[in-house]
Amino acid sequence: MNNSYVLAEIEKWEVIFTSQSHIDNSLYELAFFKIFIKFEKFLSDCFEMYSIGKKSIYGYSPKRKLEFIDLDHLYKVLKKQNTSFINHYDVIKNTSECFFIDDPFSIINKDANYTTIINEMKTLSDYIAHESNSARNKYETKVLNNKGFIEPFEHLKRNHRKKNISYYTYYIKSIIEISKFIINQPQKV
Repeated sequence: MNNSYVLAEIEKWEVIFTSQSHIDNSLYELAFFKIFIKFEKFLSDCFEMYSIGKKSIYGYSPKRKLEFIDLDHLYKVLKKQNTSFINHYDVIKNTSECFFIDDPFSIINKDANYTTIINEMKTLSDYIAHESNSARNKYETKVLNNKGFIEPFEHLKRNHRKKNISYYTYYIKSIIEISKFIINQPQKV
């Protein structure tokens, strides 16, 4: 387990953004979406591998409360009847502390700063993916704080009110920090 495919996606977009003099602003939405999807896959992969006792590339494996034999065993517990889909994000968010003694996912469950960031990124990603009325309402409420609708690329290019960097950069830095925390020996959060 490692975060190399997340970092590779980030690097790919960094090269695109720095190598072209004129960038179509909608590419920021695509870049964010692709990176966030890779990040969600990273979280799912880590959760699954840690649940069956596998180690990260740094040799870290959290102590487990529940010891699953293999992925089939884990899936039988996680899957709802009559569905083949497992919403790993919800499982991680709501129950990872039941799976691990020193929960490596506590950074997204208990750290108020990262919990807020993850929720914003998830909401933004959902709106970019679906553009439904429901997703738009959540985006306007949770990300834009009811200050009027702007397109996601406009939000991503705006400076964060406290960080003096764009929201795009803020989110990407957060993804890197969170992914590094999860695969390294975490400290108590």
